Amino acid sequence: MAQTRIVSWNVNGIRSCVSKGFVDWLKTSGADIVGLQETRVESEAFPPELQTLEGWPHLHPVAARSRKGYSGVALLSRVAPVEVLTELGDANFDSEGRFQLARYAGLLIANAYFPNGSGKDRDNSRVPFKLEFTRRVFEVVEKERRRTGLPALIMGDFNTAPQPIDLARPKANEKTSGFLPQERVDLAACLGKGWTDTFRSLNPEAVEYSWWSQRFGVREKNIGWRIDLVVASRDLLPKLRRAFILGQVRGSDHCPVGIELEPGLL
Repeated sequence: MAQTRIVSWNVNGIRSCVSKGFVDWLKTSGADIVGLQETRVESEAFPPELQTLEGWPHLHPVAARSRKGYSGVALLSRVAPVEVLTELGDANFDSEGRFQLARYAGLLIANAYFPNGSGKDRDNSRVPFKLEFTRRVFEVVEKERRRTGLPALIMGDFNTAPQPIDLARPKANEKTSGFLPQERVDLAACLGKGWTDTFRSLNPEAVEYSWWSQRFGVREKNIGWRIDLVVASRDLLPKLRRAFILGQVRGSDHCPVGIELEPGLL
């Protein structure tokens, strides 16, 4: 049997990404589940190409209620989940459409678009909100793990580079949201409660990024950040076979990231 392949991608607008070849990529991705972040579309306006795509019968979009064209996540799945939860139990978080948690027969998969800490004036004013959101995601997934007894993944755009190796210019960004000491300490604390950054665990020395500024030439020069992660609960690690970053895939300022697990979990 083939490995179970799970992919996460911040598409920076699903309609835009579809216009840049997303459907062709999906057809050849080999994925069983794809979690999307920053879809930026109302659920009923999701691209029709993805609502009726052969081989992908299960689409679960979550849109922001706070304003149109903002945030949003979605799950594309070849296998029907048993259930999909979409709330963290806090209206401030849930109104932004940043979270969903799917339960399969042998696995929980959380798909999350973690906030950026930068405010409207690039003043890091949203950092407290970001940190509270992050802690809440881990708390909710842990609660569901205890209820179901299942191993779990949390995947998505975490908007934080965990270590200096995870961005091209760490020194220059120590006061930038995404690499603030407080953000990294808080993420490390969450991971320290039984979670593993799958890519860094399997590729300890790899210098690969998942996001690049859209300024001219930045991606070509590979001046990037690794802020898109798939983290696994400790009991899932024996089934983990591979973790990867698909830096060559275009269509967004982010690229897809993912893992392969031994078959049978879905």
